[in-house]
Amino acid sequence: MEATADLQIRYVPDWSPVTASPPDALQAGMLARVLDEIDHGLLMIDLTGRILHANYPARRELATGHVLRNGDGMLCAGNSAAQAKIRQALKDAERDCRGIVELDHGDETLTLAFIPLAAVHGTSTIDTVLVMCSRRPGCEMLTMQMFARARHLTRAEQNVLARLCAGHGAEEIACLEGIRMSTVRTHIKNVRQKTGSSSIREVVHRVSRMPQIVSALRMVE
Repeated sequence: MEATADLQIRYVPDWSPVTASPPDALQAGMLARVLDEIDHGLLMIDLTGRILHANYPARRELATGHVLRNGDGMLCAGNSAAQAKIRQALKDAERDCRGIVELDHGDETLTLAFIPLAAVHGTSTIDTVLVMCSRRPGCEMLTMQMFARARHLTRAEQNVLARLCAGHGAEEIACLEGIRMSTVRTHIKNVRQKTGSSSIREVVHRVSRMPQIVSALRMVE
């Protein structure tokens, strides 16, 4: 029998770019826009603590001035003890060591992760530090509205769910919304049924894990 050679067909994908690479200014603008959509506060600072860039949640955090603030372009804490923690974290970052810092101000606690970034990929020279802030409790209103609309929640049910996601109990919700406890329980029962959840904790967990979509209609800073 005559031997038959195997026929091998290889598909080589075309990786050639469709369009030319965007200019650096456009790339920087798009990157800043992407960072603004992340619900964690993100700051780029140098080893002295000078703020190079802050996304929208970080700017909002700095504007409150409670735990962190912008002091003439420098990342500053609300008290001297917290400021000392930031200085130590920057010293560790200079040695290419990551660190976690917890800052307290009254009843507020903010956790910061300090991540050293090398000046050039593949080198150990650190000149920039990425600071990641812990998420504040609660959910973005636009995310809540989209979730509520998809599950046909009424405005009152959405308001109760938003309060629950913010950590309020049934009694607090009744006071804050100016309604009876029995009404709050009815809204909670309806939310559970409409979302097909076994408990309100499950609903809150589902909403908190959703991508937190921020509104494009924000105050001009």
